[in-house]
Amino acid sequence: MPEKPPFFSEVQLNGIPLGRYLKGEVPISDRYLLKDFLDYVHMKKGLLEAYSPFYPLVEPRELLPSFEKSYSEHPELPSFSLVALNRTLSYQEEIFQFDLLHPASEGKKALRDNLDKISPHLDKERRSLFRSRFANRDLTDLGVYEEFLDFLFHMDRAQVIALDPQGVFRLLGVYASFPSDLDTEIKTMGRQMGRFVQRRRREAEAERKRSYIEKYIPHIMELYGFPIASGRRTSAALFARRLSRAKEPYLIKVLGSSDRTITSLCGFEKKAYPLVEKTALVALPAASAESHPYLAAQGCLVDPERRVVLFKVTYTQHKYNPLNVLEDRALSVVSQEIIHPRHGGRDVGFNLLKDTLRSLKDLTDIVRGEYLGSIVYQRSELISAPKTHEDRLKFLSAWLAKNQRRLAMYSPENFEAAKKVLNSYLINKDYKEVFAKHADLHREALRQMAILNQAHQLQTLEKLTQKLSERRRLGPYERLSRAVAFLEEKRDELPYFYPAMFQKCLNLWEKLMEYPYFRRLHRQETPPTLPYRRRVWQLLLLGQRLIKELKSQHQQVHEEADRGVPFPLPLSPVREILSLGESPDGKKSKPEAAPEKPFQTP
Repeated sequence: MPEKPPFFSEVQLNGIPLGRYLKGEVPISDRYLLKDFLDYVHMKKGLLEAYSPFYPLVEPRELLPSFEKSYSEHPELPSFSLVALNRTLSYQEEIFQFDLLHPASEGKKALRDNLDKISPHLDKERRSLFRSRFANRDLTDLGVYEEFLDFLFHMDRAQVIALDPQGVFRLLGVYASFPSDLDTEIKTMGRQMGRFVQRRRREAEAERKRSYIEKYIPHIMELYGFPIASGRRTSAALFARRLSRAKEPYLIKVLGSSDRTITSLCGFEKKAYPLVEKTALVALPAASAESHPYLAAQGCLVDPERRVVLFKVTYTQHKYNPLNVLEDRALSVVSQEIIHPRHGGRDVGFNLLKDTLRSLKDLTDIVRGEYLGSIVYQRSELISAPKTHEDRLKFLSAWLAKNQRRLAMYSPENFEAAKKVLNSYLINKDYKEVFAKHADLHREALRQMAILNQAHQLQTLEKLTQKLSERRRLGPYERLSRAVAFLEEKRDELPYFYPAMFQKCLNLWEKLMEYPYFRRLHRQETPPTLPYRRRVWQLLLLGQRLIKELKSQHQQVHEEADRGVPFPLPLSPVREILSLGESPDGKKSKPEAAPEKPFQTP
């Protein structure tokens, strides 16, 4: 059988074959050309050439926010970090430490100095090979960068690429340490979110600091495409944050041997946040490969037997907004691409991460204990497969927490299908004894479902407060009538919402009342003379009366829950938890529980 051509052998950049750049025949002086060059070189050397039949493939769910820490280590696989700056370096004035490399134009002594600086950072068995291979060669020339990566992959810390005085990009630094002042970043974000002062008033210093860090470090890291992980990824995220604040164009790339994913943070546009991209080797589901036979026919599969593809995901950040129903949302998927391993072509129409039917299938497999995969429970425990009921409940809670944003945005039909799957397990009478044995885990899973159900319901009200183009056509009367209809329809359920979710409802109503038209009408003490305005004014009064009643009922419900009063009502998800001995704020109530009722979702 003829040997396949090398990876990316047919790729062209600006009409010039990639191979000419790799040989150093064409200098690179454009930052976007540099980014494309590095993308292909890193995918080739860090992923494709590292692949083997035993390569630990990345699961698609690992590329979905929020990202999970990987508990597996693969030291034999490539890893690196890199920063590229669109300017010349000033060694004494840089805000980070690194070993400076010198180009061949500075003489043979500079080449020897480069070897002397790099050798101590390599394993002893690689030093002699490194010196013999790169003696009298210019290590700063990107024409030797591909070959040099075989050694850079085994070095700690980061590489530095910048412009030389002639305006050409070169590898001008190694063993770089990115500055990362985590404590300052946490406090800064806390002040921006309006949380720091409130927590400082309420909590003792040690408790405040612990709970604050646990809640907001994941948000900070997710903005830059990382979980709470090793120093390499944490320092890269915080350094990108610092460079973005300084309005400096930059590119940071990281490949960890644990996550096996190349993460790119591109700040060339000098925006508040960089463009986040992730690339990894992923196995397609069998059904997807069968429904897209052209992938195999056109040579898109890296390994046809394992259905492996080179998969790239692009994300967008969301500015923190305390009024959002799911306020911790930091990152979401914008596009997905399958990259051809020979000519670099992109298939942008493939949906591997946002497939609703696949998510429902995964959920079905989880509740049946048939899911093949793993998940991190409470950021500390790796659940490999939901075989036992204990693991199944933990797996389900973690899966619902990770996917709650996406599930909450489902259409009513798909959301009902998801609830049906959850009900088939969580309220199955056959598992009554099992759930009694693991009561806390069962209660936690029910609580996750209740939060999800409440968030999905509040989407209706949240959409009416958004100024998206398709909703700008709504007039004041139609917008307000929909909001009031929502309050009337849900008036029997909203009082049982968790305090945080109920407060979201109130905040959304207040945000809707901030529309100038509604503010002007609200200030009027007498009915307007115009019929249209009078109808809107009457709706405003009705809405305000409903909100007042809901507040009173919500307070009464929670006071009774704290006293352990059972709820002999048709059970909604939150009421089911109340009957299991937990108040809506997450506290366990008194032992007298309501008799068991069928679990019904509205």
